[in-house]
Amino acid sequence: MKTVSYIPANDKLVLKFRSLKKKPTKELGRFKLWWDEEGYIYGIDIMPFMEELEEFKKNLNTIRLGGIWKGIKITDEDIREIRKDLLKKLEEKW
Repeated sequence: MKTVSYIPANDKLVLKFRSLKKKPTKELGRFKLWWDEEGYIYGIDIMPFMEELEEFKKNLNTIRLGGIWKGIKITDEDIREIRKDLLKKLEEKW
């Protein structure tokens, strides 16, 4: 049984690869995850889905870093700016 269901009244998206009879294995913020003993994910619940989707779209071109860089965001615009600076320095050098 593989199903994707969106419930507009609850703004909830549910992805199931088999029936979800027990409680979620892990709850992470807006996400509920079910996995079996072998580590295979068989269910995902996202609520509120539309809010999560908008957040995803807003941060689509953002790379999130971890470790000492956690919380620092590098966007495509940042990358373009740094490339321009590097090219300018290379041109000056040659």
